[in-house]
Amino acid sequence: MPAKTEVIEYETVVVGAAYLVKNILHKLGFVQIIDEVLTHQPEIGATYGQLAQVIVANRLAFQAVPLYGLAEWAAEQGLDQVFGVEAAWLDDDRVGAMLEALASHQVRIWSRLVQHAVERFKVDLTQLHNDTTSVYFEGQYENEQGQPLGGGERVPLLVEGYNKDGQRHKVQFVLSVLVSQRVPLWYRPWDGNQTDEAVYVADLTALRQAVLLPQNSLLIGDRKLCTVETMLTFCRQGQWFLAPHPWTETAKSVWTQTWSDLQTGQLAWTPADYVSRNNERKPVAQRPQYRVCEVPYRLADAQPSADHALRWVFVWSSDKAEADARQREQAIQAGETALHRVRRLLGKYDYTDRATIETRLTKALQQAKAASYFTYTLTGTAAAQDWQLHWQRCSIVLTQAERFDGISLLCTNVPVEQLSAGEVMRKYKQQIQVEQTIDFIKSPVQIRPMWLHSPQRLAGLTLLVMIAVLVAALLEYQVRRRMAQTGQLLRGLRPEGRDDLYPTAKAMLKAFQYYAVVIVRFGQHHQEIHHPKLRPVQQQIWDLMQFDPLPP
Repeated sequence: MPAKTEVIEYETVVVGAAYLVKNILHKLGFVQIIDEVLTHQPEIGATYGQLAQVIVANRLAFQAVPLYGLAEWAAEQGLDQVFGVEAAWLDDDRVGAMLEALASHQVRIWSRLVQHAVERFKVDLTQLHNDTTSVYFEGQYENEQGQPLGGGERVPLLVEGYNKDGQRHKVQFVLSVLVSQRVPLWYRPWDGNQTDEAVYVADLTALRQAVLLPQNSLLIGDRKLCTVETMLTFCRQGQWFLAPHPWTETAKSVWTQTWSDLQTGQLAWTPADYVSRNNERKPVAQRPQYRVCEVPYRLADAQPSADHALRWVFVWSSDKAEADARQREQAIQAGETALHRVRRLLGKYDYTDRATIETRLTKALQQAKAASYFTYTLTGTAAAQDWQLHWQRCSIVLTQAERFDGISLLCTNVPVEQLSAGEVMRKYKQQIQVEQTIDFIKSPVQIRPMWLHSPQRLAGLTLLVMIAVLVAALLEYQVRRRMAQTGQLLRGLRPEGRDDLYPTAKAMLKAFQYYAVVIVRFGQHHQEIHHPKLRPVQQQIWDLMQFDPLPP
């Protein structure tokens, strides 16, 4: 009688960067933290921490799927094998319950993850960047009484507001992010249509409670940081800050006097040595030029009764000067066109009475953004319909405007011994780091649009999205840091196999996009996972992250 032969099946599954993500999550203690915080666990063979890994991996595969499609996607990508869960466990109800539980413990979970990130990846805390963005939603988010849903501790109220993505008539919440070299250290969802004024103090205070900041930490923000209340708070705390100052009437007056002093030689410009990465390869003559001029400013404080010394640094940029002049000339030309058009219509249609004509003139010049550049006279009467329109450019206004070409104003309380005027400008140029982190949150991680109809679940999903961003940022941070330490270049990441001095998280994750494992099944009760050898560029990333080798 012939022996019965066991059937052996082979399946190749593309798991992408899942093992890379899993190792970083392990180094952060992700599963342990979530399982310790969420004491109520599902009655299945996996914990919420294990299930949550799949959502993080999904976002970093740049294939964001809705919750109802998560189980199918995990099975197709073999992530049930990678993370030791069954795809069927990722059903909509169970994942939704997990998100609600996560939302109730956001601060505790995030704080512990950030502590581990700082300790285990040696994240530098001396320079921080803060900014906000809006996250919009599809669908209706109102209760039966027509009131917006949400509200509460870190569960934002979803209302219509200005969306920085250009999406009109969409409900939103505001997301603030605080980073160091693109690594998100703190985030907070705020109610929709929220202004930025309260963000800076709140985020920095919360970060201080999570990790110990060094004495010389510098917070860099945008224009809304330079409100009197925020600056006074930071000055009283001894917290250093740097941000653009809005062009208030006081600021305009100080610049006008500074401009005059520059013309008479009482003050002088200082060249600032700065070249962006995009301009490094250009000839020196074609690179933008910068110069700075600093003046002192006193911030009055009635509590206690003492002033605070601030530094106002005026920055001139050749690129900005050209852009300002070009924009003004376009406005002038648009204003001339508008004035000629109104002149041709005088006495026609409803351009027959003074009030209507002047209203149309004002509107046309405002739309052309040229209202301040022209003065005009309108003569004639409605009875005679002998209207005449004459105008001229306002030379005084144009001359004053030209003095602001290329000028921006930065404000800081860092002593000059610690930061020269040129360094103030160069430090602020690094604000692009938080802008790049926000871009990564929106695309490719795709935090928006969101479709969940429960604000509690939205808050829980936002936490996992931000953890995904943290994982990606730590990948980029660690690889670049190790490259700087070892002098090793990452070879083969860029097109045509070129070396990469500044590898991005997106490019490195995509380098693993087609990594596949082979699942060997021996009958119905036993299987093995075989891990093929990493490609050279994948192996370099793996080694720079200092991970243990994949099992054979």
